[in-house]
Amino acid sequence: MPERRIPLLKDHHTHPSLYAALSKSLDLRTVRKKRQALELIRASKTPVTVVFGWNNSLYTFEKEELERLQPVLICNVSLHSFLMNTAAQERFAEGYPEIVAHIEDPDWVETNLPEIFKFIVNIQPGSADLVKVFNEYLNRQGIWYAEEMLLPNAAVIDHYRRFGYLDRTRFWADLNLYAALDAESKKQVYGLKLFTDGALGPRTAALDEPYLEGGYGLLIYTIEELTAIIDTISDLGKPAAIHAIGDAATEQVITALEKVKSKRGKLPSKVRIEHCQFISAAAARRARSLGVVLSMQPNFNYDSVQYRDRLSKDYCARNNPFRMLIDDVGFEPGKDLIFGSDGMPHGIKYALEMALFPPVQDQRLTLDEFIAGYCMETQEHGFIDLQIDVAKHSVLSRVVIRNDGHLSE
Repeated sequence: MPERRIPLLKDHHTHPSLYAALSKSLDLRTVRKKRQALELIRASKTPVTVVFGWNNSLYTFEKEELERLQPVLICNVSLHSFLMNTAAQERFAEGYPEIVAHIEDPDWVETNLPEIFKFIVNIQPGSADLVKVFNEYLNRQGIWYAEEMLLPNAAVIDHYRRFGYLDRTRFWADLNLYAALDAESKKQVYGLKLFTDGALGPRTAALDEPYLEGGYGLLIYTIEELTAIIDTISDLGKPAAIHAIGDAATEQVITALEKVKSKRGKLPSKVRIEHCQFISAAAARRARSLGVVLSMQPNFNYDSVQYRDRLSKDYCARNNPFRMLIDDVGFEPGKDLIFGSDGMPHGIKYALEMALFPPVQDQRLTLDEFIAGYCMETQEHGFIDLQIDVAKHSVLSRVVIRNDGHLSE
């Protein structure tokens, strides 16, 4: 088996605060049968059972089933769809009336996703300790640096400062939170994040062709609205990270950026499109000519298998077209093509297996491309030893962290 030592990971897209909060929840990511899921939920003894990792490709929950449970909030594995029974709604109605009223409305959820993420973080106690414990978990997965793509509150900045993590992340905030921060906290916010469509899980990623069950997903903004928001970010002098999964959303983002550049002569200081799982060669060339960085997830290669229930075979094959982006359009890993996990899942094993041995050949990355787009520049803080079994399409890893000059596994 080939062996290789690589630097620790630089996860360009994840949500450490959200996942830290969800680390105390019931995790259904490996639960493939509804009966087992319901048994696990019933066995929970917390005042409100928060559930993460429900995959609606495998099973759905009927309203009557949920109403027979204790207070429960269920988060889809995509983190773009949620269920809340009446008992949970009654607990949160006073403090979060808007969320309770609209939590199962997909259009409202996609338009207000930052507020829902903040809600999930805020209802979990012990946020400072959770931040520390979760960052230690990330270290064990081989991740030294992890960007916080949606800052939930100003307290998180203080937690990172307290534990010495400020140089191991970048904070991105939505416009509403950024406006509410004090001047000192605003200095710590690297850039501004916005969503332009949903996700494949709840069928809200905006596509050019319909889902197998109908519908094209959701574009959150009109082109005029999106252009105005990018204008605002430009005025604030901050980089922009723009979520767009479907090809219709990616096309809209690129068109809006072209309009802003035509009007102002320039774009925000830096612009990233987050995910852009479905992007044509023509759209990619336009994005590259604008100087846009594509921030993508090799983990999501498996969506080409997972979502065959809702996407055509042709659409599944278009997901994460890394070879087209690199070989045909000229994107360079580590320069204008960067990688992260979105926490699905964190760590080296799954990401590298999906990069080296993807379900669609156009998704394949070389190990050097993976390192360039996903790793720290040096081994100053530690390294990962790899054993790659090409025949079995598997990766074994050993993570070693440098602490005060000493190595620890």
